[in-house]
Amino acid sequence: MNTIYQFIIPAAAFSMAAAVRIRYECRHFKTEYYDIVSDRIPEAFDGFRFVMLSDLHNYDFDHGNRKLLQQIEALKPDAVMIAGDMIDASPGADMTVALKFIHDICDRWPVYFGNGNHEQRIRLYPQTYGDMYEKWSSGIQHKNLHLLCNNHLTLERDGGRINLYGLEMDRIYYKRFKRTEMSERYLNETLGKCSRDIYNILIAHNPLYFDQYAGWGADLILSGHVHGGVMILPFLGGVISPQIQLFPKYYAGEYVLGESHMILSRGLHMHSIPVRLFNMPELSFVILHRSQE
Repeated sequence: MNTIYQFIIPAAAFSMAAAVRIRYECRHFKTEYYDIVSDRIPEAFDGFRFVMLSDLHNYDFDHGNRKLLQQIEALKPDAVMIAGDMIDASPGADMTVALKFIHDICDRWPVYFGNGNHEQRIRLYPQTYGDMYEKWSSGIQHKNLHLLCNNHLTLERDGGRINLYGLEMDRIYYKRFKRTEMSERYLNETLGKCSRDIYNILIAHNPLYFDQYAGWGADLILSGHVHGGVMILPFLGGVISPQIQLFPKYYAGEYVLGESHMILSRGLHMHSIPVRLFNMPELSFVILHRSQE
C-alpha cells in the first residue's frame, strides 16, 4: 500500500501543478522580440517596427482585449501584421471579440491581414458555416485594413519600398497526418513571380513550407498555425501540430534558411481544446535593421 501511495501522491501533485500552469498559460501572453538584419532592407525601413499577431481564435484578454491593446500601444509599432486564425471556425461560433479587436487596432495602426485556415474554411464551406463568412468579411472592413489573399502591395517610406504578400494556400496543404508536397511552380502560380530587386515579406499562416517560401524569394516569412506544438519539451521542442504530426520541425521562434528568415508565433490562444504547457501565448514584436556590411 505504501508503494502505491508513493506513486499516487507525486502523480496527483504533478497533475494539479500542471493544471494550474495550463490555466495560467491560457490566460496570459508574453511579448517576444525579434531583430531582423539584412542588407536587402531599404535604408528608409531601417528601424521599421511592427507587431505580428496570429491564432487569437476569438479569445479575449480582459474585456475587449484591453491587455493586448495596451501592450501593443506600449511597443509603438509602425504597423500590425496578422498571420491568420483570428476566429474559431466552428459552425455558428461567435466572432464578436475578434471583430471588435480588429476594429480597435485598425483605429490606431495600418493593419495587414493574411488569412489562416479558419478564415479560409468559413469561406469555402458555406453549407457548413452558413453566413459566417459574409458576417466576417463585412465586419472587418476598415479604411486601415489591408486584406492580402494571394496578392500583394508595396509599402513605401521615404523613397524606400518593401513588398508585402499574403498567401492563402490550398486546403490540401493542411491535411492531417501527412505533408502534401508543394510543387516548385505553385507559389509562382498563386502569388506571381517574386521580384528579387526588392525586400519581400510573406504572410503565410502555415510554416510547414518554409523551404518553398524561401526558394520562391521571400526574405521574411510571418507564420502561426502550430500553436507552439501545444506543449514544449526541453531538447525536443513542440510536441504536436494541428496536422497531427509529432514534434514538428517548425513550432516556434525564428528560423533561418540561407538569407531568408521565418518568425513563427506560438499564437495567442488555441481552438477546440485550450491546453498549453511550457508554451506561453505570444505577441511578436519585430524590428527591421539594414545591415551596414
